[in-house]
Amino acid sequence: MFRDIIEHTPYINLHGIDRPDIFIKLECDQFSNSFKSRGIVSFLSGVETVNGLVTYTTGNHGIALAAIAKALGVKAIIVSSDKLSAYKRTVIEGYGATIHPLKIHGVDMATQYAKDLAEKMNYTFVPLFDNASLLDGYSQITNEIFEDFPGQQLALFFPIGSGSLLLANARRAKEIDPANIVYGVEPHIFQRLGATRQQDKVSQSIADSLSIDKIPHSNLELLQYADEIIPIEEDAMIESTKLIHDQYGLITEPSGAITLAAALTKPYSDIKKIAVITGKNISKEHFELITSAVKEK
Repeated sequence: MFRDIIEHTPYINLHGIDRPDIFIKLECDQFSNSFKSRGIVSFLSGVETVNGLVTYTTGNHGIALAAIAKALGVKAIIVSSDKLSAYKRTVIEGYGATIHPLKIHGVDMATQYAKDLAEKMNYTFVPLFDNASLLDGYSQITNEIFEDFPGQQLALFFPIGSGSLLLANARRAKEIDPANIVYGVEPHIFQRLGATRQQDKVSQSIADSLSIDKIPHSNLELLQYADEIIPIEEDAMIESTKLIHDQYGLITEPSGAITLAAALTKPYSDIKKIAVITGKNISKEHFELITSAVKEK
């Protein structure tokens, strides 16, 4: 029944900055202000009884789960590391969910902790990765894009957190037409798939939603489908975040706007470029602090 909360998200064309070949797809306008709701709703559609929900997250996955739990009228427990921002913590708690903070940063250990907690509480564990239903929900983004741009070769840009979003959509785009181009985008100082492949460390990037310590092994299949992994410097991420605000009045997370920064590195061409803007769960104060860094240079 709650599939109705998922929306077909709109686009903005960047002809105003002389890049009519670039479109941003506003997944930041999705339910709970990020694409994460797509995967969770898809996963829960196959669950008969929901007594409560548990997940592990570093941000938007937890917000989406808390919002959906409230819509279902059940409790939610969000297991998270200290990478969860104060603002996102406030949003999660505002939906009535309980946060279980962990001092460990390892995605495998944290995920197992959340699974054990769900079993103890008789709640449903909602995965962050490694689930076909979750990936199917995420892949609906690409299905929508090709409904809106039928019969065209496209270049798609997705940010890399756990890698689930990129895996689901890169695979789907290649199924539609192998000529489609798919780019994964990650912060330069926190590469897991670029030059410093699978380097386990804590992220210091402003893209806090992408701060999972490593790409889970189950998601490394994405390397078979993605054409290129693009690392983006912090300044470029800030510039694209500011551009979306100044040109279109939208406050977005750097984690989402990172895809626009990547699209802007590609020269103008006849191939349409779709940068998926994945979230806008950021406080106005933090947004202003981040974007002011550009003004001060």
